[in-house]
Amino acid sequence: MNKYDAVIVAGSQPDTSTWEFPHQVYQCLDMAQSILESGQATYIITSGKWSIALDNIGLKQPFRECDKMAEYLIAKGVPANKILRESISKDTISNLYYLKTEILIPKNFKNILYITASFRVPRAEFLCERILGFDYKVDFVEVVSAPSASYNEPHTFKVQKDFLEPMQDGDHEWLADKFYSDPMYEYMAKHNKETYAKPLT
Repeated sequence: MNKYDAVIVAGSQPDTSTWEFPHQVYQCLDMAQSILESGQATYIITSGKWSIALDNIGLKQPFRECDKMAEYLIAKGVPANKILRESISKDTISNLYYLKTEILIPKNFKNILYITASFRVPRAEFLCERILGFDYKVDFVEVVSAPSASYNEPHTFKVQKDFLEPMQDGDHEWLADKFYSDPMYEYMAKHNKETYAKPLT
């Protein structure tokens, strides 16, 4: 049985009419709790501030994703001291950058389990390899799920892959001055505004 330093669950943009996460986020959290309680992991890390897509359309989220996920776990009986929170990131690239710089490096965590929706796994594997690098062992568990009709995962994957092409694997410092002003983010802001041309409530 593998023993992980931590299980990672990253947030996902909630439904702005209810401020509830997509169902797969709660499934990922339930799985993380089960793995923690089985003794396979020492901590659960909840990751995310809010989606930069909401910033791009001028909508303020009333909570940090990491806090809402942690509160869900605590309500289900997970000890608060077993939950670590990454509270800065606004997209999957910054999720991994801040997870690495704020938690994994300081705590010397090297063996990670990443739980995510099945449609995100190929991109998550790619980003972990590129941003974390080969010093980290990352296993993946997927929750079977499809993206919402308005979300284009292949497009996001291609844009992020092109953005990271000049970076050496594991060289997270290359990213340090690029949140959230790089032309890639300007392009995605325009894309988000077009996607959400109808005002959200």
